[in-house]
Amino acid sequence: MRENGRSMVEMLGVLAIIGVLSVGAMSGYAKAMFKYKLNRQAEQLSTVFNAVARNVYSFNDIDQTSNLTNYFIKLGEFPDEMIHSNTTQSVYDIFNTKIGIQKEVYSGTSIIAVYMHPELRKKSSEYFDICQNIVLAAKANSNSLRHLQTYSDVWTENETRAVYFGDAYCNIGSRKCISRITLEDIEQLCTAHLNKKDTAFYLDWEI
Repeated sequence: MRENGRSMVEMLGVLAIIGVLSVGAMSGYAKAMFKYKLNRQAEQLSTVFNAVARNVYSFNDIDQTSNLTNYFIKLGEFPDEMIHSNTTQSVYDIFNTKIGIQKEVYSGTSIIAVYMHPELRKKSSEYFDICQNIVLAAKANSNSLRHLQTYSDVWTENETRAVYFGDAYCNIGSRKCISRITLEDIEQLCTAHLNKKDTAFYLDWEI
């Protein structure tokens, strides 16, 4: 007589197959979710940069050095998902990159500066992709930007900062243009900063 049901060996085999398939599915989901977050970050950065470019001439009467983040929040320029507090001096993208907007005077020129501090600062492929996303978002706004710069709170002597200029400012001497930055340039820039603990990005628009 044939017995109904499955043997223990067969059941273990089925469970092993299910386990392998589950791991693959989870890995695929994680990659898809990260890709989604990169796309969402690009949208959020574009929102910030476009808001600054659109309102850059509205702050002539503001004090020479002022945090403007709350001004932009009150103007309704940022989606609620980027605002962590009604009294914050910063907003945050989907990767928790801290973003602050400030009016400053640099060498006699009034500017609106955007400071960005990525949360993922460790040597990882995720950090590299986020870094690349930021640079590409800046490149898409090169027609209004004054310049893009990387910096560190713990910069060492003789260390070179990466500086790229916007369309109206880059055709002077040996200045590098943001609009002409290549994927190879971005790879070198982002790779150079993977091991720096406090690397951040600085972008500005001239008033």
